Amino acid sequence: MRLSTLRDAFVFALFALVAPVPVAVARETAFPAMSEEVLAPKTLPKSYDVTVIVFSDYGCPYCKKLHGTLAQLLARDPKVRIVWRDWPIFGGASLLAAQAAIASQWQGKHAAFNAALFAQPGRITEASVQAAAKVAKVDWTRLQSDMKTRMKEINTVIARSNAGAQALKFEGTPGLLIGNARFGGAASLIQLMEAVA
Repeated sequence: MRLSTLRDAFVFALFALVAPVPVAVARETAFPAMSEEVLAPKTLPKSYDVTVIVFSDYGCPYCKKLHGTLAQLLARDPKVRIVWRDWPIFGGASLLAAQAAIASQWQGKHAAFNAALFAQPGRITEASVQAAAKVAKVDWTRLQSDMKTRMKEINTVIARSNAGAQALKFEGTPGLLIGNARFGGAASLIQLMEAVA
């Protein structure tokens, strides 16, 4: 492994550990651009009064931890909407997972597939993406077809997430936007509850 790769991995890990508190106020224009895009997957209750935008990578261990915390938040506060912005910064398998997750929406399986992807142990691989699809009862053949025919749409969403994360000056995953406050790192349940309150 090259020194720069080790350094980058260390910076991402350090950022996730030490920055679970608000690090700045987001520009208001970033919020609707990131929350209202039709193809951006959403966890959408019947009625909601706050939106949490999550920039994450299925290959990020801190994102996996945060996913569990977000599930706890949703269990405690049924009026929270989550917008999932796939930001695959960990390479090819992460990009495949993000593309597959977005495409799973055409089967109505994003919630199950998203959870199954974050539940996969170890590094994300093509095999673990397929395993998650099986757990979530995603039709793999149809998923591949949807990914092929709608790849331009899927990649456009991912590119916009990347641009949004950069505009918000996130230095790694996960990143959260709650209201106009942005958070870096795997925030705790208490921090999330305070932010949505």
